[in-house]
Amino acid sequence: MGYILFVGYDSDAERKRIDYLLDRWAERAVIKKPRGTVFYIETENPEEFFEELFSKLEGDVEDKVEVYEAKPLKEKVRARKRTLEYTLPEEKRVVERFIDYLMSKLNAGFVGKDALAKTYSVYTRKGRAIIKVLTKGNGSSHVVFEIEGFGEAVDFLADRIDEELKLFAGD
Repeated sequence: MGYILFVGYDSDAERKRIDYLLDRWAERAVIKKPRGTVFYIETENPEEFFEELFSKLEGDVEDKVEVYEAKPLKEKVRARKRTLEYTLPEEKRVVERFIDYLMSKLNAGFVGKDALAKTYSVYTRKGRAIIKVLTKGNGSSHVVFEIEGFGEAVDFLADRIDEELKLFAGD
């Protein structure tokens, strides 16, 4: 079964990552990046639309137009999520400074902060993920990392964070 994907991107770097993915999958799948225009249309009169479209084209229509039926997938790919929890003997402000350092080391960009957590976005060679960090403490500190993303990025980041926090805690 084939799929038509509409993928938006915000930067040239994001477009290049998509192109690189398509290149890597070229031997495992039939991938077409058609020249021209690609669009999706939903109409009660497809034959009428096709006839009008074909009348606008020059040359052999069969060489220029491929038409596929498409329907939205009911099941979407779900993001993966991992939670890491630590209780550390250090004061909350010391732990928060270390977490800021750790996020910088992971090239994580600060997204925002609410009453409970700081949120970061990070892109690694394994993919992109969102990291939420909740820190509570009075004397000692309790830290929760919620890592959410797709593919290998979640486990990759969880392993890196776990390794760094164990070093920080002296385990």
